[in-house]
Amino acid sequence: MVSPSSFGSRPEENEADWHAAPSAIKRRKRASTTGATRPSPREIGVMRESQNDGPATFLGSSSGIHFVRQVYNAFARRSAELQRARNGTSVPGEDDRLRRDSGDFNSHSTDDLWLREELNIKSEPSFSFDDLASWTRRYFENWHPIFPFLHAPTVLKSMESLASQGMQAVSRLDMIIIRCLVSISLADNRQMKGSSANIEPVPVTLVFQSVHHIIQDIQSLLMEPTTIPLLQATFCAQLTLTSLLRLNAASRVGGVITRTAYHLGLHRCPGRFSCFSDQEKDIRCRLFWSIYTLERYLSQALGIPLSIRDDDIDVCYPGEERHSGATETPQNHVDHRLRLLCHLAKFARVRGLIIELRNKSVLHSHASPVEASYVNGELSQWWNEVYDDVFPTEDDEDTDSRQDSPLAPYHRLLLIVLRHEAVIAMNRPLLTAEKPNQDQDYKNALQTCIESSRSVLAALRKYMSSPSQAPMTWPSFTWTTWMACLILMYASWEGELPTNTALKYGRMGTSVLQNLALRGSSWPETCIEGIKSMVSALAIRPESQHQSRPSASMGMHSEFSSIHKTGPTMYHGLSPSTSSQQFEPLTDPGPHGVNPAEPATPRNSSNMMDMNLNDGAHSNPQRSAGLIFGNMANSNAVLNQGLGQDPFSFSDPSYLFMNDLWSVADGPWIIHENML
Repeated sequence: MVSPSSFGSRPEENEADWHAAPSAIKRRKRASTTGATRPSPREIGVMRESQNDGPATFLGSSSGIHFVRQVYNAFARRSAELQRARNGTSVPGEDDRLRRDSGDFNSHSTDDLWLREELNIKSEPSFSFDDLASWTRRYFENWHPIFPFLHAPTVLKSMESLASQGMQAVSRLDMIIIRCLVSISLADNRQMKGSSANIEPVPVTLVFQSVHHIIQDIQSLLMEPTTIPLLQATFCAQLTLTSLLRLNAASRVGGVITRTAYHLGLHRCPGRFSCFSDQEKDIRCRLFWSIYTLERYLSQALGIPLSIRDDDIDVCYPGEERHSGATETPQNHVDHRLRLLCHLAKFARVRGLIIELRNKSVLHSHASPVEASYVNGELSQWWNEVYDDVFPTEDDEDTDSRQDSPLAPYHRLLLIVLRHEAVIAMNRPLLTAEKPNQDQDYKNALQTCIESSRSVLAALRKYMSSPSQAPMTWPSFTWTTWMACLILMYASWEGELPTNTALKYGRMGTSVLQNLALRGSSWPETCIEGIKSMVSALAIRPESQHQSRPSASMGMHSEFSSIHKTGPTMYHGLSPSTSSQQFEPLTDPGPHGVNPAEPATPRNSSNMMDMNLNDGAHSNPQRSAGLIFGNMANSNAVLNQGLGQDPFSFSDPSYLFMNDLWSVADGPWIIHENML
């Protein structure tokens, strides 16, 4: 994880600080000793005890799991009418298994990535270079500008050899890369309007047929010598897993990638070394920042520590070479196609600062209001830098200026969504603080989250409604849409947002998730069912409960202060009022609001590879909602009594089966992916 000094990288080898001026660091350090009058708000991760001789599993707080469960409890506590109306169920989460529509996947196991009609299963299919170009088009349009870690001419040359001479003429590394590109493009094509009828079935030899297939190929690469092409192939496989919302598998592969990058010295700026050619410098820089950007996303999505420390790297951003020994590049020769990568790399650094501020272990956290102001300033500075690229002026007729901003509409949307993701991540911990430092802090955070949630849903819906646009492929769109709906539903529940407005944005989020579900993942549909549950709860409430409460800050805080006192939960972390000590899980409630008790345990799923997700017309919304919220109610009898619910209504003696290929975070506890 990034050390406290990572808010500004420390100089190394007499190099100038490339993240922040040393004077700024000193000012923050001086201010932090005098201005930290209260602890920074924090979220809490969840440690689940081992079941059936399996390992204990951890869900980190940056994933948002703490806020999700807090909101779930708020709805479950006040919607007894809804629980009685839903077939006698007391809480969402009756069935924690993902179910697929039998009409869509009746002939496939959940590990199969493709439908039968999408593949050409002939043993020796013939195809041309134009076919390969068509099958990889979506990757080069949508993903290559974001992660330009490949040298496109080299890839095209390999594709030519494959088309003309067959697989025997292509190296194993190149074949893995081609399979990844075709697999990603095939998933992207599912979201294109009317594209299914225009695409020929892809030869089965050119795609990864399952996640297990991808992992097997990655394992075989571990026996190869460590080279840049090997790292490119491995990262390409990781990107494939990420695009398919298999984030836990992608994160595990990322551990190998990070260490391999260190062994190859990618964390050192190639501009400092004369042994590299210009093309090698370019590829090393592009590959490193691609790895860095994806690693930061996976760390936040899964709530795990950062693998790349900012104070251990000195690679210059693309187009911003700062080492005096490096060859100066004339401004008119800067590759503006790397502008997007530069924006994403800088945002990844800000994302890391947020994780370290809000989600770092309390034993090592140096968070303070001063540091929070610094991170907010860094986020604002980043947004000001990208603003002109996101919103180019319509009256600008200067051709050169237009060339300076080559971002496609989809990539502009991505930057907008990332900005609002960061704003929510910065303010969400204030919504779950058990003892808010000031009511105004809570209110400001809630209103800020409402604004960002509405903005991100409106941006996604507007983009989706535009004609002839690239598909919305970024993996965090599912979680962002769900989190935005969750915030707006909670705000309406607390009287801070009109119910009709929340319901409108709930429908908007459902529409976005329906589009994302076309990629084949079950999680968007699972999120849709969770939204339907909250919509039902809002619609069924008596009109008197729709009125604003006297103090918004008493909504979540007052409810959960009593819940935490009534019974322990298995949260591994400390409340904002806790000192810098670290407490391990105990059987008794810890001091100062520490809640180290037994976790919510998933229930029976005897065959995880044989699960189907019913569509909204036939499925029970209470079932899928539990996959998102987590089943707090049937894991702790004392907690259930605090909620006014029957602690044994939905108990089940069996638990979620796990194997060595995946953990509970791969299963129905995080919104990011299907199971391996």
